[in-house]
Amino acid sequence: MERTSLQYWSAVGVSVAAGLLLSAVVRLNATLGTRIGELEATFVVHLVGTGFALLIVAPWLGSRFWEQLGERSWIELSGGVISVGMVFVANYVVPVLGTAMAVSLFVAGDLLFSTISDQSGWMDLIRIRVSRRRLLGILLAFVGVLLIHWG
Repeated sequence: MERTSLQYWSAVGVSVAAGLLLSAVVRLNATLGTRIGELEATFVVHLVGTGFALLIVAPWLGSRFWEQLGERSWIELSGGVISVGMVFVANYVVPVLGTAMAVSLFVAGDLLFSTISDQSGWMDLIRIRVSRRRLLGILLAFVGVLLIHWG
């Protein structure tokens, strides 16, 4: 797929906005977890998310969607299971580590995995080779975790 400059910079802007919301979501979910329990909050978060998605997305789902969904492999559908696990982990660790430390660890781990995933072109997505600059970026992310820890 050929990407335009507008597509690229739009994706950058939306990603920054999502990153800004990530800490808020993690904090909201963890606060709920301290009030009603980590597992219970994980359930509620996904229940509310499912209800919202049904409200917003369901009117647009046609028969082609259900056909395509049936053709997908289990690995492509595993994101929901992983998401439940991630929310539970965040609900557990944020009250212990704080939002900044937890999110910095999430981001550092994410950068490591996503760099490996980009290098391999995993699941037929865009392949981006590992460079010295990318490796330095990962190293700096982990240094950032240490600085936040000692902050």
